[in-house]
Amino acid sequence: MKDIGAVLKNARENKEFTQKQVMELTGINKKSLSGYENNVAEPDLQTFATLINLYGLSADEVLEISTSAPSLLLSKKEISLLSTFSKLDFQHQEETLLLLRTLSKYLTQK
Repeated sequence: MKDIGAVLKNARENKEFTQKQVMELTGINKKSLSGYENNVAEPDLQTFATLINLYGLSADEVLEISTSAPSLLLSKKEISLLSTFSKLDFQHQEETLLLLRTLSKYLTQK
């Protein structure tokens, strides 16, 4: 089972929410929200649903319930990279992949 507190905190940070903003949007108090993120307390089902909906997560992802597709929680940097990559046409995507693979090989051989 994943560290639910870390997942919630990471998701909040990926959405660039402060704890204060989450408290204002959800009505959850500071002590409770901090407790959830630090695994000191567990949210009740309604609060859990409120948080994962706000963060754009599914319960399957957070609780590691098997689905047909693997779940991912991407960092801001990974999301930015994919967003930029997806804006390229097919040919430029292929060239970018080739460059990245070449660079990766070079850097890992040191």
